[in-house]
Amino acid sequence: MTPAEIEDYAIFPSAVAVEPETAAPAEERPKAVSRHHRPEFYKPFHYLLLVYLFFYCSRIPEMMPWFHIGLLLQPILLIGMIMTGTTKAMFKTDIGRWMTVFTIWVAVCVPTSTWKGGSFQVLILAAQALALMFFMASFIRTLDDCYRVIYVIAVAMAVVGVLSFVIGGGAKNNIRVGLGSQANDTLGDANYLALYLIIGVPFLWFASTWKKGIVKIALVLMLVPVLAGFARTGSRMGMLALAAATLFFLLFASASQRAVIILGGFVCLILAVMLLPSRIVDRFTTFFNPTTNAGVEAAASADARAQMFWRSVEVTLEHPLLGVGPGEFMDAEAKEDAAHGKRGLWHETHNAYTELSSDLGILGLVFFAIPFWRSYRGLSQFRDRYPSARARRAALCIQIAVLVSAIGAFFLSIAYSGILYPVMGLSAAFQLAAAHDYKLAQARA
Repeated sequence: MTPAEIEDYAIFPSAVAVEPETAAPAEERPKAVSRHHRPEFYKPFHYLLLVYLFFYCSRIPEMMPWFHIGLLLQPILLIGMIMTGTTKAMFKTDIGRWMTVFTIWVAVCVPTSTWKGGSFQVLILAAQALALMFFMASFIRTLDDCYRVIYVIAVAMAVVGVLSFVIGGGAKNNIRVGLGSQANDTLGDANYLALYLIIGVPFLWFASTWKKGIVKIALVLMLVPVLAGFARTGSRMGMLALAAATLFFLLFASASQRAVIILGGFVCLILAVMLLPSRIVDRFTTFFNPTTNAGVEAAASADARAQMFWRSVEVTLEHPLLGVGPGEFMDAEAKEDAAHGKRGLWHETHNAYTELSSDLGILGLVFFAIPFWRSYRGLSQFRDRYPSARARRAALCIQIAVLVSAIGAFFLSIAYSGILYPVMGLSAAFQLAAAHDYKLAQARA
């Protein structure tokens, strides 16, 4: 059987032999093999992709408007796809196929939008995010490639954590830390910053697990600014996401890992109570004691989000087929309220799922939800039954990142671009690479 005859998705037998979790980080077994007959030809583009991913995930270019790294690298990566003959690689996954359908649906909804110009800009963002996923499928071909991507995302989030301490920022007169200006920068919003940092935690954990010496120590130490930066955001969404990620990890952790996580969590909790400003602590404890000034403010914020959620549901029911247009909920809601003599709320939905249903109709939400779910569910077989312990841990790491992204999406309007896309793209590329390597090894056995 030739590599070309091997399907990309593996169904592992329940009795497959697996390496113990305590195995040393030996050379990967089975040995990673490229999906192209010229294995090393794509490597320069792979490393360019790593550079692109670092800046895309860290959002550093947003703080330097003159630094157009995306405009520079996107054409090169596109040329690389053509040169290496991998323009269709993403279509080997149902994640890629459904995300393509989703992006086409975004384009379909532009002509009927409340404001066509604004929707067209959103379409460009969605197309760029889809292109990133195509680049990842094209230039992440082996498990080793996947591991390098995980390392790069881990470092990107660590840099975000450090920068949140060095330059801080966020909303004016707000003790909650952000990164940059809230008006112009994604991470200027404390909730967005919290989501990015929490997604970085499983990637840093994986990277530190299989490294040695000074590199391992450095990766472990990177967790300090990441977790401390998250704590300073005062994000209750981030707290829920971190709690869910921790519980999910504990399900698959060894006894020693569970002990370390529980002890470390207890220490972090004590330090947070001792070192964080009282207003941040009060915000985190809103669920239990909303009587303080910060707690009342947080409760009011939650009420406003609930109001926007139900208003976006109403807009969805009013425009169930094509919605009000990509990115146009805020404008459409205000326009409808003005027509009835009321003042519009002029806020986003703060929920990616109702953002999609109100902007693109119910079909738009379905077209996005299917690949998002597949990004999570498709990793389970690799997490549980892949022969390599390192690959199983990588699958768990990516799956936790998808879970955290799904929770964050329930509280943030992040449907068209941002961190969801590299996480989904990594899931798709990992599933392709791991299944291909497994089936190729079976064919050669």
